[in-house]
Amino acid sequence: MRNGDTPLMGSDQFAAYMERRLSLYDDVLEVCERQGSRLVVHARGHDVTINLDRFYHAYAHDPAQLDAIVQTIVSVLTRDIPARDRSDFALLRERIFPMLKPIDLLAFVRERRLPMLVYRPFLADLIITYVVDEPQSVAYINEHHLEQWGVSDRDIHEAALRNLRRRTDERAPYTMVGEDEQQLFIFNSNDGYDATRLLLTDILADWAKRVSGQLVIGIPNRDFLIALGDANPDILRSVAAQIQIDADQRDHGLTDRLFTLVGDQIREYEMA
Repeated sequence: MRNGDTPLMGSDQFAAYMERRLSLYDDVLEVCERQGSRLVVHARGHDVTINLDRFYHAYAHDPAQLDAIVQTIVSVLTRDIPARDRSDFALLRERIFPMLKPIDLLAFVRERRLPMLVYRPFLADLIITYVVDEPQSVAYINEHHLEQWGVSDRDIHEAALRNLRRRTDERAPYTMVGEDEQQLFIFNSNDGYDATRLLLTDILADWAKRVSGQLVIGIPNRDFLIALGDANPDILRSVAAQIQIDADQRDHGLTDRLFTLVGDQIREYEMA
């Protein structure tokens, strides 16, 4: 049996697909074990077991509802995630945020024939993705959403940056420590968007006026951004070494590359 040009998955294929698909909700869900159609998922601080048989029967009856079935499974696992009204962009506009992710995420999506994410290329093998922010998770925005909402990727990008700026002002002030050549600026709110605050160039421009030398920024993982001046090469090398360690060892690692601000544009920074 086929759905258009796509073969209907068997029950085991369906379970494997769901295991991979749920990994896109990495802020709230972690699949710990799969045995046949049974998944054990770590969700909201505890393990939840779910049997996929009834969801597979719903899929086999109407394969076109696959995305809706995924959303239902996520809701069952997390309980407090509200239903997403995909037909009304206005209802979601204030909850859309940008999120920096490794470009490898696109290969994951393509290999598993998932709906392609809405994204923009960035620097250092990173991309800007866009998410709907939920109380305990995020949901990535894909090309199907653009069609359903009747909006462009530019509309999504502009709304996401506005929301990130507003949330930063309201909930995520930066920390400033040290003085002169040792002065550091840090975002570490753990709200999931600290590294992505690299996109807030007006804040970076203010920092650039206050450091010694050229502003240098590191984003080793999703929940950390650090900036300093490059006037003291010893301090810069020390910070860069720690950024490299954190990028390799911390959860949600991003990059050990460094960045700077040139005019109002983010550029990669090259160590002397």
